[in-house]
Amino acid sequence: MSWLDPADLHARLRGFEWDDLEAKLAATGIPSSAYASVSAFANTSGGCLVFGVQDVGGRLEVVGVGNPDAAQNDFVSTCRSAGTFSVPVDVRTAWLDIDGKIVLAFAVPPSGRHDRPVRVREDRTWHAYVRVAGGDHRCTPREEARFLRDADATPFDTVIEPDSDASMLDPRSLRWLQATIRGRRATTVEEGDTDTVDPSEWLDRFGLAVDGQLTRAALLLCGTPASRLRIKPTPIVDMRVYATRSDDPVSALEWIDRLVGDGNVVQALIEVIARLERLVPNPFALESDGVTRRAHGPHLPVLREALVNVLTHQDYGDPARTATIRWFHDRIVFDNPGDSLLTPAEMRHGGSSASRNPLVQRMMRLTGFAEHAGLGVPTMRSRWLSLEASAPEIVSDPASKWYQVGLAFGSISAGGWHRIAASADQRAPLTPEVTPEVTPEVKPDEGASALLAVIIGEATRRELQQRLGLADQKHFRTAYLRPALVAGLVEMTDPTRPRSSHQRYHLTAAGKRCRAAMQLPSPAGAEEA
Repeated sequence: MSWLDPADLHARLRGFEWDDLEAKLAATGIPSSAYASVSAFANTSGGCLVFGVQDVGGRLEVVGVGNPDAAQNDFVSTCRSAGTFSVPVDVRTAWLDIDGKIVLAFAVPPSGRHDRPVRVREDRTWHAYVRVAGGDHRCTPREEARFLRDADATPFDTVIEPDSDASMLDPRSLRWLQATIRGRRATTVEEGDTDTVDPSEWLDRFGLAVDGQLTRAALLLCGTPASRLRIKPTPIVDMRVYATRSDDPVSALEWIDRLVGDGNVVQALIEVIARLERLVPNPFALESDGVTRRAHGPHLPVLREALVNVLTHQDYGDPARTATIRWFHDRIVFDNPGDSLLTPAEMRHGGSSASRNPLVQRMMRLTGFAEHAGLGVPTMRSRWLSLEASAPEIVSDPASKWYQVGLAFGSISAGGWHRIAASADQRAPLTPEVTPEVTPEVKPDEGASALLAVIIGEATRRELQQRLGLADQKHFRTAYLRPALVAGLVEMTDPTRPRSSHQRYHLTAAGKRCRAAMQLPSPAGAEEA
């Protein structure tokens, strides 16, 4: 009996380009499951099939292929057969002689965007597979639909929406887009320019409408809520702020603040950038004129580029998924429905561009919020390296059609970013709040300071509300508790279960220093724990 160490097999296959390997016994013939693996490899990142080897508890037993010539010819010709695969799959072959036994290796390359999904015929039915966690998984109809949208020669956002016209657009969003493209950068929708050309003429000029009918891009960018929902029934983006590190065992539901971009793309862009401007540190610095203070910190352009990538490249045709932005104490993570249409090497080196939504991408570039095509990721990487000495963590998963960018806050800024959140303008909360039942006794931007004055030792939420004389729980959480948690001045006794009925709160070391510096009075009769 012959055995082959996996590392030795990897070394022998060094000339192949592959990220995954599947061993098949194939001692007397090619197993039918091999063709499902070909489909899975072709639909994801490629891989290598090895015949004549079986995996026994992590060790590879070499059995050999009985008739390697016939097996190779049969397998290669079947992979190119129109009766077996929806498109021909070209595989590379290698023979390995291990202790006199022949092992066949076949490298399956990833297929092109317009060839996916690569389907295999099984029992007179066509199926597509993807590679997940070292196994072959049959695609669901929804997963196949994602492949088909990317394969379509007509990009999703360029399709004309039937029975549509300019009345389906939000006037303020359209004015903002027009004014910004003309170089008069508007900071809010309300400040958009009103002295514009006829909307229909302008839309036609920029390819957002054809003969008066709107493209999906126009409705995504500037549509009213009802008209935008015709194109994408889920929000444009969902931003959540957590009072924890990204590696803490916290549920995705345990956020402390949230922004749901359920309007159009322009509105989501403005709202998220405004929030980032309040979260990102902005050390005092002057512009090149030596007089004007710098408008924003050096980190903001990188985060803005990551945001624009999310708005530009997501799969807007997916009816069930939403792009997310997660802000933690140590990093910010952008998750995008829709994998990259470029290879990892093309993303790193730049100069190449492939967009799901070329019209949306063009409008983002014309507004000045996006880099020129093909430069976004390399520029973002170099800028973040210079700021934080750590490269962005970029993951593209072609199996689940998901793309993620993680930007870690390095040692220089990690200690201060979460505290900056406390200075965010609490008068504009992320989630619109219902009018409190009781008139707020303290202005929202004074909430954290007021809370510091009443926390002695540990206290429950109810106890803190009573000390502040507040009856409205929602107002207390929004205007008092959340700012103090995000600022790192107050922390939970059980941060893994923020909504626990046994939850208590106490001052951090920073909170104690802040209270001492502000010379805040303590509640009568209370003693510091």
